Amino acid sequence: MEYKKALNILLKMLNKYSFTTEEKDAMITAVGTLDCGSLMDNRFKGIIKSRKKKQAKDLEL
Repeated sequence: MEYKKALNILLKMLNKYSFTTEEKDAMITAVGTLDCGSLMDNRFKGIIKSRKKKQAKDLEL
């Protein structure tokens, strides 16, 4: 499952159901973890893309 889809499901659950304070904290921690993972994934893809672009540029020379 993609990060964005999992985040949306968790946020909908937080709004739809009533949780105890401890459960809400756990859900918020999960959302934060997924969000960080998503940022890392996007950053990693950007680094790979820029490296490939640089390699292609170096091969043209």
